[in-house]
Amino acid sequence: MRRAHTLPELVLTLALLAIVAATAVPALAATTARWQVRAAVADLVNALVLTREAALARGAVATFVVDAARGEVTVTCAGDTVARRAVGTLHGVALAASSDTVRYAPDGVATGVSNTTLLVVRGSRIDSVIVSRLGRVRWSQ
Repeated sequence: MRRAHTLPELVLTLALLAIVAATAVPALAATTARWQVRAAVADLVNALVLTREAALARGAVATFVVDAARGEVTVTCAGDTVARRAVGTLHGVALAASSDTVRYAPDGVATGVSNTTLLVVRGSRIDSVIVSRLGRVRWSQ
Protein backbone atom coordinates (compact mmCIF):
# COMPACT_ATOMS: atom_id res chain seq x y z
CA MET A 1 0.00 0.00 0.00
CA ARG A 2 1.39 3.40 -1.06
CA ARG A 3 1.30 6.16 1.60
CA ALA A 4 3.30 9.05 0.11
CA HIS A 5 3.72 10.92 -3.16
CA THR A 6 6.91 10.77 -5.12
CA LEU A 7 9.09 13.82 -5.68
CA PRO A 8 8.19 14.11 -9.40
CA GLU A 9 4.47 14.08 -8.51
CA LEU A 10 4.95 16.88 -5.98
CA VAL A 11 7.05 18.93 -8.41
CA LEU A 12 4.43 18.54 -11.14
CA THR A 13 1.62 19.56 -8.77
CA LEU A 14 3.52 22.65 -7.61
CA ALA A 15 4.35 23.59 -11.21
CA LEU A 16 0.69 23.39 -12.19
CA LEU A 17 -0.30 25.51 -9.18
CA ALA A 18 2.33 28.10 -10.12
CA ILE A 19 0.98 28.30 -13.69
CA VAL A 20 -2.59 28.76 -12.45
CA ALA A 21 -1.48 31.43 -9.96
CA ALA A 22 0.56 33.26 -12.62
CA THR A 23 -2.49 33.57 -14.84
CA ALA A 24 -4.98 34.40 -12.08
CA VAL A 25 -3.06 37.12 -10.20
CA PRO A 26 -2.95 39.72 -13.03
CA ALA A 27 -6.66 39.23 -13.71
CA LEU A 28 -7.41 39.65 -10.02
CA ALA A 29 -5.30 42.83 -9.84
CA ALA A 30 -7.15 44.34 -12.82
CA THR A 31 -10.50 43.49 -11.26
CA THR A 32 -9.44 45.04 -7.96
CA ALA A 33 -8.34 48.24 -9.69
CA ARG A 34 -11.64 48.45 -11.57
CA TRP A 35 -13.70 48.07 -8.38
CA GLN A 36 -11.56 50.56 -6.44
CA VAL A 37 -11.96 53.17 -9.19
CA ARG A 38 -15.72 52.55 -9.36
CA ALA A 39 -16.02 52.94 -5.60
CA ALA A 40 -14.08 56.21 -5.72
CA VAL A 41 -16.31 57.49 -8.56
CA ALA A 42 -19.38 56.59 -6.50
CA ASP A 43 -17.95 58.57 -3.56
CA LEU A 44 -17.39 61.62 -5.79
CA VAL A 45 -20.88 61.43 -7.31
CA ASN A 46 -22.44 61.05 -3.85
CA ALA A 47 -20.51 64.07 -2.56
CA LEU A 48 -21.68 66.15 -5.54
CA VAL A 49 -25.29 65.10 -4.96
CA LEU A 50 -24.89 65.94 -1.25
CA THR A 51 -23.56 69.38 -2.19
CA ARG A 52 -26.59 70.13 -4.34
CA GLU A 53 -28.99 68.77 -1.71
CA ALA A 54 -27.34 70.88 1.01
CA ALA A 55 -27.74 74.02 -1.12
CA LEU A 56 -31.42 73.26 -1.69
CA ALA A 57 -32.15 72.27 1.91
CA ARG A 58 -30.39 75.22 3.53
CA GLY A 59 -31.15 77.80 0.86
CA ALA A 60 -27.49 78.80 0.77
CA VAL A 61 -24.50 78.40 -1.53
CA ALA A 62 -22.83 75.00 -1.14
CA THR A 63 -19.38 74.11 -2.43
CA PHE A 64 -17.66 70.89 -3.42
CA VAL A 65 -13.87 71.24 -3.19
CA VAL A 66 -11.34 68.73 -4.51
CA ASP A 67 -7.86 68.65 -3.02
CA ALA A 68 -6.20 66.49 -5.68
CA ALA A 69 -2.81 66.52 -3.95
CA ARG A 70 -4.28 64.99 -0.78
CA GLY A 71 -6.99 62.97 -2.55
CA GLU A 72 -9.75 64.57 -0.48
CA VAL A 73 -13.12 66.11 -1.22
CA THR A 74 -14.92 68.53 1.08
CA VAL A 75 -18.54 69.68 1.01
CA THR A 76 -19.37 72.96 2.74
CA CYS A 77 -22.57 74.95 3.02
CA ALA A 78 -23.20 78.26 4.76
CA GLY A 79 -19.80 78.12 6.47
CA ASP A 80 -20.30 74.58 7.82
CA THR A 81 -18.36 71.53 6.70
CA VAL A 82 -21.06 69.07 5.71
CA ALA A 83 -18.76 66.21 4.68
CA ARG A 84 -15.12 65.40 4.11
CA ARG A 85 -13.93 62.22 2.43
CA ALA A 86 -10.38 60.97 1.83
CA VAL A 87 -11.23 59.27 -1.46
CA GLY A 88 -7.63 58.75 -2.52
CA THR A 89 -6.59 57.04 0.69
CA LEU A 90 -9.76 54.97 1.06
CA HIS A 91 -9.66 53.56 -2.46
CA GLY A 92 -5.98 53.78 -3.39
CA VAL A 93 -6.62 56.13 -6.30
CA ALA A 94 -5.25 59.45 -7.52
CA LEU A 95 -7.55 62.38 -8.29
CA ALA A 96 -7.21 65.13 -10.88
CA ALA A 97 -9.65 67.96 -11.59
CA SER A 98 -10.04 70.60 -14.29
CA SER A 99 -11.40 72.90 -11.59
CA ASP A 100 -11.04 72.34 -7.86
CA THR A 101 -14.43 73.82 -6.88
CA VAL A 102 -18.05 73.29 -7.87
CA ARG A 103 -20.57 75.73 -6.39
CA TYR A 104 -24.30 75.18 -6.19
CA ALA A 105 -26.61 78.16 -5.73
CA PRO A 106 -29.54 78.00 -3.28
CA ASP A 107 -31.82 76.96 -6.18
CA GLY A 108 -29.65 73.87 -6.87
CA VAL A 109 -28.06 75.14 -10.08
CA ALA A 110 -24.29 75.10 -10.35
CA THR A 111 -22.61 78.42 -10.81
CA GLY A 112 -19.53 78.91 -12.96
CA VAL A 113 -18.61 79.27 -16.58
CA SER A 114 -17.47 75.82 -17.68
CA ASN A 115 -17.83 72.09 -17.16
CA THR A 116 -15.70 70.44 -14.49
CA THR A 117 -14.05 67.09 -15.12
CA LEU A 118 -12.79 64.93 -12.27
CA LEU A 119 -10.47 62.04 -13.12
CA VAL A 120 -10.02 58.97 -10.92
CA VAL A 121 -6.86 56.99 -11.72
CA ARG A 122 -5.47 53.71 -10.47
CA GLY A 123 -2.79 52.06 -12.56
CA SER A 124 -3.97 52.05 -16.17
CA ARG A 125 -7.63 52.42 -15.15
CA ILE A 126 -9.12 55.93 -15.55
CA ASP A 127 -12.75 56.91 -15.00
CA SER A 128 -14.18 60.42 -15.10
CA VAL A 129 -16.96 62.38 -13.43
CA ILE A 130 -18.24 65.39 -15.37
CA VAL A 131 -20.26 68.23 -13.86
CA SER A 132 -22.00 70.42 -16.42
CA ARG A 133 -22.28 74.19 -16.14
CA LEU A 134 -25.78 73.74 -14.72
CA GLY A 135 -24.73 71.08 -12.20
CA ARG A 136 -25.72 67.87 -13.94
CA VAL A 137 -23.42 65.02 -12.87
CA ARG A 138 -22.48 62.14 -15.17
CA TRP A 139 -19.65 59.64 -15.19
CA SER A 140 -17.93 57.44 -17.70
CA GLN A 141 -15.81 54.33 -17.49
